[in-house]
Amino acid sequence: MKKIIATAAAIAVSAISAFAFDVTLGARGNVNFGLGTTLSETSSRSLDSTRNAVKAANGTLNEGGNIGGGFGVYVNFGLVDLGPGSLGLQPEFDMNFNNGYNFTAKVTYSGTSSEMGLTSSDNTIDIPLLVTYKADIGSIFTLGGGVGPYLSIPVGLDQVTVYKNGSSSPTTTKASDTMDMKAGLNFGMAFDVNAGWKLGPGSIVLDCRYMLDFTPTKVSSKPKSGSTWSDPSEMCTRRGLSVGVGYQYKF
Repeated sequence: MKKIIATAAAIAVSAISAFAFDVTLGARGNVNFGLGTTLSETSSRSLDSTRNAVKAANGTLNEGGNIGGGFGVYVNFGLVDLGPGSLGLQPEFDMNFNNGYNFTAKVTYSGTSSEMGLTSSDNTIDIPLLVTYKADIGSIFTLGGGVGPYLSIPVGLDQVTVYKNGSSSPTTTKASDTMDMKAGLNFGMAFDVNAGWKLGPGSIVLDCRYMLDFTPTKVSSKPKSGSTWSDPSEMCTRRGLSVGVGYQYKF
């Protein structure tokens, strides 16, 4: 009986010692690049019409995902020692601005140069939950990565058109000036790699992640004086590369 108790105790101690129970708090700022964002069928048809008009006027069209930014905070729970590092769980709370799609058309006709730009911006609160792995490289560096789902909550949506004809001053039109707009919830997956360097009591961290929505951004609108919302229509499916710099402290 004593041997059984001793064996069970040894197993329990070994199991407990395998858990890291590290807690790391961090904050970071990030720049987002809308790489891989795809337009919905309706948006594509609208943009095709613009392409054809620009082409007929011997103009050029520059299009692509937005460049945006944001900031976030996170807490990492190092749960299990595994090899040279630890396996953990990292919930986050991120605020991202200017997710969406944009293009700029420049047209010259009869000696007059015109320029039109359209930006669709979608400000969101993103809540990822990542499964992470981090390993110390020597006494100064840390390498890690993570993967997991996120919930994207829209907090602001707008479409801004800027038109300039020749030497005239640009005319800016915001859809939000005459319309109320709202987007639906999105779900997606995030893939992250990061590196940390010890500095002071904590570490400075550089991370790079790719985020892809599983669902398209669906938009509804109504006139500001109206009471009926339009049926949700798909605008685009977001894909984004996010590069961030932050600071974290391990307790």
